[in-house]
Amino acid sequence: MSAPHNGHPSAPHDGRPGWFTGSDEKLTLLRRVAGARGVVLDPDTPPAEADAEELTDGLADVLLTEHCFDADWETTPYGDLVESLIDALNPYAYPD
Repeated sequence: MSAPHNGHPSAPHDGRPGWFTGSDEKLTLLRRVAGARGVVLDPDTPPAEADAEELTDGLADVLLTEHCFDADWETTPYGDLVESLIDALNPYAYPD
Protein backbone atom coordinates (compact mmCIF):
# COMPACT_ATOMS: atom_id res chain seq x y z
CA MET A 1 0.00 0.00 0.00
CA SER A 2 1.39 3.39 -0.92
CA ALA A 3 1.93 6.23 1.52
CA PRO A 4 -0.57 9.11 1.49
CA HIS A 5 0.38 12.24 -0.42
CA ASN A 6 -0.25 14.50 2.62
CA GLY A 7 -1.82 17.13 0.40
CA HIS A 8 1.26 17.55 -1.77
CA PRO A 9 0.74 17.55 -5.53
CA SER A 10 1.84 14.45 -7.38
CA ALA A 11 3.81 16.46 -9.96
CA PRO A 12 7.57 16.49 -9.35
CA HIS A 13 8.82 19.50 -7.40
CA ASP A 14 10.78 21.84 -9.65
CA GLY A 15 12.76 23.26 -6.74
CA ARG A 16 11.12 26.70 -7.03
CA PRO A 17 10.48 28.23 -3.61
CA GLY A 18 6.74 28.70 -3.13
CA TRP A 19 7.23 32.27 -1.92
CA PHE A 20 9.23 33.35 -5.00
CA THR A 21 7.08 34.77 -7.79
CA GLY A 22 9.81 36.13 -10.07
CA SER A 23 10.93 34.87 -13.46
CA ASP A 24 13.17 31.86 -13.99
CA GLU A 25 16.01 34.23 -14.88
CA LYS A 26 15.62 36.04 -11.54
CA LEU A 27 15.45 32.74 -9.67
CA THR A 28 18.65 31.55 -11.35
CA LEU A 29 20.45 34.73 -10.26
CA LEU A 30 19.00 34.55 -6.74
CA ARG A 31 20.16 30.94 -6.40
CA ARG A 32 23.65 31.85 -7.64
CA VAL A 33 23.95 34.71 -5.14
CA ALA A 34 22.50 32.57 -2.34
CA GLY A 35 25.07 29.86 -3.03
CA ALA A 36 27.92 32.36 -3.11
CA ARG A 37 26.76 33.92 0.18
CA GLY A 38 25.97 30.65 1.97
CA VAL A 39 22.24 31.36 2.18
CA VAL A 40 19.85 28.43 1.96
CA LEU A 41 16.61 29.33 0.18
CA ASP A 42 13.77 27.76 2.12
CA PRO A 43 11.13 26.25 -0.16
CA ASP A 44 8.24 27.50 1.98
CA THR A 45 9.18 30.77 3.65
CA PRO A 46 10.96 33.93 2.48
CA PRO A 47 14.45 34.59 3.83
CA ALA A 48 14.81 35.83 7.38
CA GLU A 49 16.23 39.31 7.93
CA ALA A 50 19.91 38.31 8.14
CA ASP A 51 19.70 36.06 5.08
CA ALA A 52 17.82 38.72 3.11
CA GLU A 53 20.56 41.23 4.00
CA GLU A 54 23.19 38.79 2.71
CA LEU A 55 21.23 38.35 -0.51
CA THR A 56 20.77 42.09 -1.07
CA ASP A 57 24.48 42.67 -0.38
CA GLY A 58 25.36 39.93 -2.87
CA LEU A 59 23.02 41.40 -5.46
CA ALA A 60 24.54 44.85 -4.90
CA ASP A 61 27.94 43.30 -5.67
CA VAL A 62 26.50 41.85 -8.89
CA LEU A 63 25.04 45.26 -9.75
CA LEU A 64 28.47 46.87 -9.45
CA THR A 65 30.55 44.16 -11.13
CA GLU A 66 28.53 42.44 -13.85
CA HIS A 67 27.82 44.94 -16.63
CA CYS A 68 24.63 46.28 -15.09
CA PHE A 69 25.35 49.83 -16.26
CA ASP A 70 26.17 51.21 -19.69
CA ALA A 71 28.79 53.87 -20.50
CA ASP A 72 26.40 56.64 -19.35
CA TRP A 73 25.66 54.85 -16.04
CA GLU A 74 22.14 53.95 -17.16
CA THR A 75 21.05 50.51 -16.02
CA THR A 76 21.08 47.78 -18.63
CA PRO A 77 18.20 45.29 -18.86
CA TYR A 78 20.29 42.94 -16.70
CA GLY A 79 20.86 45.76 -14.22
CA ASP A 80 17.10 46.34 -14.09
CA LEU A 81 16.63 42.65 -13.29
CA VAL A 82 19.19 42.82 -10.47
CA GLU A 83 17.63 46.01 -9.07
CA SER A 84 14.18 44.43 -9.11
CA LEU A 85 15.47 41.51 -7.03
CA ILE A 86 17.05 43.92 -4.55
CA ASP A 87 13.75 45.81 -4.33
CA ALA A 88 11.81 42.57 -3.79
CA LEU A 89 14.13 41.45 -0.97
CA ASN A 90 14.36 44.85 0.69
CA PRO A 91 11.22 44.42 2.88
CA TYR A 92 12.66 41.18 4.27
CA ALA A 93 16.15 42.61 4.80
CA TYR A 94 15.04 45.90 6.33
CA PRO A 95 11.53 45.36 7.72
CA ASP A 96 11.28 48.63 9.63
